Amino acid sequence: MARRRLGCACVLIAIPLLVVALWNPLVEPAGGGEVLSAEACLRQEGEMPPWFAEEVLDVGGARELRANEDWSVVSFVVDGEREAVASMLATDMESRGWMLMESGQGGVLTGVKEGGRCPWMALSCTEVGEMVCVVVQVPAPAL
Repeated sequence: MARRRLGCACVLIAIPLLVVALWNPLVEPAGGGEVLSAEACLRQEGEMPPWFAEEVLDVGGARELRANEDWSVVSFVVDGEREAVASMLATDMESRGWMLMESGQGGVLTGVKEGGRCPWMALSCTEVGEMVCVVVQVPAPAL
């Protein structure tokens, strides 16, 4: 039980950092080097690995789809209100076998799942004007 609480606490700390990392327009690596623009993380729908759509969430048609190389951190934007978007995504994820729990922070859910590639996930929905920024984090898939 303590291990589960620690895991949930770590996820809650990691989500704001992930949002900043994915939405920061310029990231300069330590020690100088090449500057990475936000467009470098932009993805096309066809780049989504099949396991992500099957097991986590089908983000086909999402606007401003961004993901790191292994798709362990994915973000996108949808129109709507935070509660409605979070509820819609939760329903979709529950249909894929996820058991979701509210984190205690508005718009943030954590989930566990038996079987498959992803045993846990974190979902964050943040209102930005009339849109909602969604960030999903799952463990990096084994190579």
